[in-house]
Amino acid sequence: MNRKKIVFANWKMNLDRVRISKFLEELLNLKFNSDKVDIVIAPPLVYLSDTLNKVSLSEVSVAAQNTFYEHNGPYTGEVSVDMLKDIGCTWVMIGHSERRQHLLETNEMINKKVLLATQNGLKVICCLGETYEERRQGKTFSKILDQLKRALREVDEKHLSNIVIGYEPIWVIGSGKAAELKDIKEAHGFISEELKNMYPKSKQLPRIVYGGSVDSNNIGEIINLNNVDGVLVGSASLDCEKFCDIVIKTEYSND
Repeated sequence: MNRKKIVFANWKMNLDRVRISKFLEELLNLKFNSDKVDIVIAPPLVYLSDTLNKVSLSEVSVAAQNTFYEHNGPYTGEVSVDMLKDIGCTWVMIGHSERRQHLLETNEMINKKVLLATQNGLKVICCLGETYEERRQGKTFSKILDQLKRALREVDEKHLSNIVIGYEPIWVIGSGKAAELKDIKEAHGFISEELKNMYPKSKQLPRIVYGGSVDSNNIGEIINLNNVDGVLVGSASLDCEKFCDIVIKTEYSND
């Protein structure tokens, strides 16, 4: 039985209020079956409230691109889980490779964020993946497993249905070319088996999505692979026509 697919748009540090308004106006005209596919939009923090207000009566969900691992306190520039919930945000992205790389986020920090978010009712997309050098050295699976176990350490089984694992091979992000299908299939199969090993009694393990140069041309092949429950879209999510095409192709992959 196929699980409900998900298409996650990560706008990163792109777009402005006018372009976001136009994008959302077009997106909200899209006829999609919310029983078959979830749509989640992650705008820059300053546009989070604007985006939430515009999609409030729709089936589109909104995510923050990050959160902090304390409820409150002297943490200049950070945003808490409580603040995100207060404005109506239901999702948060944690552990994206760009935050690991540029902001030096550690597995321990990511774990604390995952724990706090899930314990307080936010849905989480937790990202992991290997670098080109790690893949070249044959360390792909050991790296993925280490990140997976550290990110989900002490996460209660009851929260697993609200967690999505985002597999992002770092060596393809922004390259314009997705990973080979066999590599995606192999990595997702590995993550799926390890989740079963970690939570042998769970009947609802996290969905696993692929991220890395996903576009409207390669989505058809990617979304039909075993254990690919959706996609994390970067550059292609900045163009509503391309993004909507990805959503529709993902929806019909369940047929």
